[in-house]
Amino acid sequence: MNTCLCGNAILTGHMRCPNCAALYALDLEMGASEAEIRRAYRVLVKVWHPDRFQSDQTLKVAAEAKLKEINSAFEFLTSTADERGPWRPSSHTVTKDASSPSQAQPPTDAPTPVVTPDPAPRPRLWPTIRFALKAVAALFALLLGRYLWIAFDAPDPTSGDVARVYDKGKQTLLKSLDAPKQRFVDAVERDLRRFDLRASTPAQPATRQDSQSAPTAAQPLTQITPQKTTTSHSDRASTQPTQILPYITVGSTRDEVLAQQGTPSASSDDKLVYGKSELYLKSGSVIGWRIDPASPIRVKLWPSSAVDPTLASYTVGSSKDVVLTVQGTPTAFTDDKFEYGKSVVLFRKNKVVSWKEDPDSTPLWAR
Repeated sequence: MNTCLCGNAILTGHMRCPNCAALYALDLEMGASEAEIRRAYRVLVKVWHPDRFQSDQTLKVAAEAKLKEINSAFEFLTSTADERGPWRPSSHTVTKDASSPSQAQPPTDAPTPVVTPDPAPRPRLWPTIRFALKAVAALFALLLGRYLWIAFDAPDPTSGDVARVYDKGKQTLLKSLDAPKQRFVDAVERDLRRFDLRASTPAQPATRQDSQSAPTAAQPLTQITPQKTTTSHSDRASTQPTQILPYITVGSTRDEVLAQQGTPSASSDDKLVYGKSELYLKSGSVIGWRIDPASPIRVKLWPSSAVDPTLASYTVGSSKDVVLTVQGTPTAFTDDKFEYGKSVVLFRKNKVVSWKEDPDSTPLWAR
């Protein structure tokens, strides 16, 4: 009797035992955990859902067959031994001698056909070896792509399924390199503050905030006018150009926004408008925003405390700092809500209580 690589008996006419065949249907290796099975199942159901192929009947039928196999494999793997019924792989994995009842038994007067057994499955070690060989090159490629992305970041004009795949890929890359980027940005900010000429004035440096509260920054530079009767040192300090910072954040002054973004399309004492994006001000400093992808503005919210940069998701009870680390800067926010396009994460006392993901907007990394 033929045996599978795991030691169990192989189904007649197949290359794997039922358990390994079910794992193979979900594109998993032997020994996959239940969490990995459920994660793979969720991804494959989204990929092979027949509603995605309404325009092509042939692809829709194939997707329905594939989805049935995925559902059957998932139920087989997640059920107990008592609940588990017989499960067989789909027909495309069966050898020719078992493909139809008419071919199962040859005519009595015909010679017995010679059936060549399927070759034993080879261990799937090559992907792991290839990943190990290319790990260093991939790391440099990711770093280079990350900083090129920052330099040439622009909204993606696509929509629908392509936009969702683009957004998810972008978010994955952003999360994988968020820690190096954060260290880089913090170092730049420290150097900018070290050489900030406004340090000689009574104004306090702007601090990063987590909500739309009034910032601690002093009066904006637009209200500071040089006086002819002041000392030469004050004249030199007042004529210095406003520094262009890499990001606009809570506490940034009106002059810092104008230096980076230029003249707004509309403005008032408490608002600067750039196309469809808006920056909200209080006492001359930024307290919030609403960013539209068609009119991008480089804004950033930083966590107020240290968070594990390797986190890949957040859940109910996670802090705002965890959401910022995993999901990134929101396109709009209040004390109890972060918006990512049309997707929303809700808070109570700075803890996640629920979320709502829009399938046509930014995907949420909530679990």
